[in-house]
Amino acid sequence: MNFTTKETFLLEDQKKQEEICIQKYTNYASMASCQELKSIFQQNAQKEQEHYKTIDQLLKGQMPSMSQSGGQQSGSLGAGSQMQMKSGGQQQSGGQQSGSQMQMKSIGQSFQSQGNSGYSNSDKDLCTDMLMTEKYVSGAYDTAIFEFRDPQVRNILNHIQKEEQQHGEAIFKYMEKNGMYQAK
Repeated sequence: MNFTTKETFLLEDQKKQEEICIQKYTNYASMASCQELKSIFQQNAQKEQEHYKTIDQLLKGQMPSMSQSGGQQSGSLGAGSQMQMKSGGQQQSGGQQSGSQMQMKSIGQSFQSQGNSGYSNSDKDLCTDMLMTEKYVSGAYDTAIFEFRDPQVRNILNHIQKEEQQHGEAIFKYMEKNGMYQAK
């Protein structure tokens, strides 16, 4: 596969965004007080890992295989390996935390009280941050889709974008059901 410089930069950007999504979802799953929310975050983290692997394969010149049955991915796309990402893709040692890790802990610890609606304000903050993140990532995929010449690559990016939208929808539905978000 021969990408233009612009296509390569777009894929590298998407790969970095997927890395951040993995990191956030993994950290936020451990911070969430509600088991249902933990599960949503863990499931989304697994899908983000698949997205990361897909983008990485494209950057390596490999065409990932995609199955159309039920929107599921096959082959290496559906593997869902356990990646532990740190800021910048590098492992931290000696108990040090990156700035983004400390910021995520700060978000998670900002409100430990229960809101009037019976939900944790901390859980609401985590949801709000991930919903904003998913909106941004989905929009970035939208732009990237229009920039690629190869229809197969556009289809792969479109598939990932749809899954990003599903992540946002799951968070929105959780927030709405628990009185954290009123769409009026």
